[in-house]
Amino acid sequence: MTIDTARVSPIRAALVLGSLAVVSAGLTVLFLSMRAVMDIGGVCASGATPYEISRPCPDGIPILMIGGIWLGVIAAIVYFLTASSARIPSLAGLLWPALFISLGFNFLQYAFNPPEGDGIVWGWLIPGVLFMLMGAVPLWLWLSVMVSKARAGDVAEPTSLKMASLTASMRQLRDSRSPVAAPTQGIVDELERLDALHRSGAISDSEFEKAKRRLLA
Repeated sequence: MTIDTARVSPIRAALVLGSLAVVSAGLTVLFLSMRAVMDIGGVCASGATPYEISRPCPDGIPILMIGGIWLGVIAAIVYFLTASSARIPSLAGLLWPALFISLGFNFLQYAFNPPEGDGIVWGWLIPGVLFMLMGAVPLWLWLSVMVSKARAGDVAEPTSLKMASLTASMRQLRDSRSPVAAPTQGIVDELERLDALHRSGAISDSEFEKAKRRLLA
């Protein structure tokens, strides 16, 4: 994806970086809060209730968990929309894997090493495996798409180089004092316009090639 530098204002850049930082903070708070609950057995309760609470939650953990989830979700939406509007390569595809792999890691670690030390806890092992799969499969798909796009960019690069060379040659011909200088100038302008549209993503590779062939003909 080509970054549209004209759209990346300081405010948008700050929103992208700031929202991504908030997402990371939300994931970290959720990760650590989950571990605090699992340290006391994985189940706790707090708040007003007519029943006696046998295992209260650590101080502030319910608020931290709920706040971390909602703050992360809102920041993720802001990050995705801002990055997309500015055509900035986005890491939004990593947010889902980061969430479920981190939670799955907690389940697996505590399943094999529970606080009570009573052997493998199957009630934590099974969700740990499921969460890891829910994060690993989308991560693999995202990486596959990124590799395909990178390879497509490598293939498209020679076209850009040829276009730059052709434009430079046309400029030299335009600058010469020959009878074809005026028509050549118009062709150069059109080639530069097509190249700008192609680089911005407004036209596809096939549309760019067709338009270029018609123009040169």
